[in-house]
Parts: sequence; structure tokens; C-alpha cells
Amino acid sequence: MDARFQPAVAAVRSGDLEQFKKALAADPSLVTARSTHSHPTLLQCVVLDGRGKPNNTEMTRLLIDAGAALDGQLVVAASIDNAPVMKLLLERGVAVDGDGGWSPIEEALYWNSRDTLALLLERGARVQNLRVAAGLGRTDLIAAFFGRDDQLEPEAGKIDWPFGNRAWRQDRQGIVDNAFVYACIHGHVDAAQLLLEKGAAINAIPGGFDFAGTGLHYAAMNGHRALVELLLARGADRTIKDAKIGADAAGWAAHGGRTEIVELLRRAAPKS
Repeated sequence: MDARFQPAVAAVRSGDLEQFKKALAADPSLVTARSTHSHPTLLQCVVLDGRGKPNNTEMTRLLIDAGAALDGQLVVAASIDNAPVMKLLLERGVAVDGDGGWSPIEEALYWNSRDTLALLLERGARVQNLRVAAGLGRTDLIAAFFGRDDQLEPEAGKIDWPFGNRAWRQDRQGIVDNAFVYACIHGHVDAAQLLLEKGAAINAIPGGFDFAGTGLHYAAMNGHRALVELLLARGADRTIKDAKIGADAAGWAAHGGRTEIVELLRRAAPKS
């Protein structure tokens, strides 16, 4: 952040509440000012850089009480799984479904932020599209997004992600493949099976992801053994490389520390 923010930023990162108060007292405009680089506001810095540090929630409370803008901060908290700050934001009246566009529950599902996801569901976050239903494993809601002759209903939504618009394939196949990967990220076997029945391509690398991989990549990285076994049995190709760093599913499993999954994928390798 800009130089004027640095005393407050240092206090955030060290968890020093008294120094944080002194920084705000010395320059009260920091509460609403915007930085020209890095975090745009001090509140966003507190939510992100202060996660897990002492006094993080109290620093958030100080900024809210002083008039900091809360727009988008629920999504920010979901991105880093900062559940204590999310709880405070909700208590202060921030809408559980956000302020339009990409929602907090989508953010929590995208980053696999389990604590904030649980909190959002507890507070009544809505399932607004197919990818959310798939990420939650809600087969009842998944089915409801398909109409007569398995046509995809408009309410299923379009492919989206946290980083702004991209020109993805927005046809039925692309949207269903995207939802299938969400089911695989979260290990929902029944949801994955249902989406395969609805035409999801098991080896697709759909739009809507930065580290773009197949469902097998994500299931392997997150340690969902039962789903990995299902996908392999259904013909998932363990040799496919992701579209960003060029790693196969075993490489993703190794990155996630899933030793058993790495061994499973290696055993599934075809004999030479």
C-alpha cells in the first residue's frame, strides 16, 4: 500500500492493536482513503493480511465504527477463510449474499474456504446457480436446474470467477463441465455422478478457474479418495496436464500433500 498506510499495515501484520490505534489517530483519513497499489483500502488489508493475527477482529471493528466502506468485504473474507471477521461483518448488517455479481458463497466455494462456507450457509446464503449447487453437493437443486429433455434452465447461470469477465464458452456443455469441477473440488460423489449423467465431460478443463484442471485434478489435490476412485473407474485420464503449470493429477495430489492419492494414481497407470 502507499507509504502513508505503512504504519497501520505494520501494526496489522504484527497484530499490535495499540500501534494500529496510534496510526489511525495520527491520520484518521486512512479509514476511508484508497491506496494506488496493493490493497485498495486499509479494511481490505486488515481482512486479508490480518487473518490469524492477534486483534484482527478488533481492528476490523475499529474501522467499521469509524466509517470504513463495507462493499465487497464479505467476498474478501471468504477468499482467505477469515471466519471471525466475516461473522463481524454479518453482525454489522452486510448482506449474506453480497452486493451483486460474484457472491460470498461462490468465493468460499472457489477457494475451498470451509469455515466461511459453513458460516454463510448457517446464515442462509442462497444457492443462486448450478455451480453453487454442485459445490454444495445439492443433487436436488442440481436436478432442478435441468428442464424438459435435460435442457439447462436460464437460472443455472453462466460461468464466472472472482477476477472479472472472460470470454469463456457459455453453452450448456461449458456450464455443466464447470459445475462438475465444483462438485469434484468438494468431493461430492453423488453430485459428480449426476452431472456426468447430465453430460459433463469427465476429462474437460472448463473455463472459470485460474489453475485450470480436470475434475480429477481437483479431487486428487483435495484428498477425495472415493471420488478419485469413481472418476478413474469412469474413464478419467490421469495423464492430462492442467492448463497453467502443466502438472497431472498426481502432481496436484503431491502439491496438496495427498500421498495416498499419489500412490493410487500411480497404481492406476497403464502397464507399459
